[in-house]
Amino acid sequence: MPNLFTYQKKDKLKSRKQTQHLFAKGQSMNAFPIKLIYTIELAETLIELEPNPPFNIEEIKLKGLLQTGVGAPSRTFRKAVMRNRVKRLLREGYRLEKPTFLSSASLQGKRVNLFFLYTDATVLSQKEIQEKIKQLLNRLSEKLNQPIK
Repeated sequence: MPNLFTYQKKDKLKSRKQTQHLFAKGQSMNAFPIKLIYTIELAETLIELEPNPPFNIEEIKLKGLLQTGVGAPSRTFRKAVMRNRVKRLLREGYRLEKPTFLSSASLQGKRVNLFFLYTDATVLSQKEIQEKIKQLLNRLSEKLNQPIK
């Protein structure tokens, strides 16, 4: 149980290639003041995007990959202290809601990249931010559980 509420290095969206792909081709949903940008890719398309892909396609299918990034615009938050605070609140809200998202979403054979973007100039409390993230993740899990067309 202690590993449920973690946000480790492997969970962070760091690849520039994947981040650019996320912002170029990703879909979005809003729960003001948080915007969620996401991509959902099937195992077949992972080989093209992965810099060092696993050799076995079955290995990819067994591993549901979920990586997340957070951001606060420097145009809205001029001071780095406030940007860092907002990003810390977003990471904490995601960290606390991740176990319920993983239990409700069907990630088998999919890579899901998420990016939480804070869009308002005023900072909400931790509880309010966590509630907004919960709303977004619930809507995303419903989308993930729908059959692929």
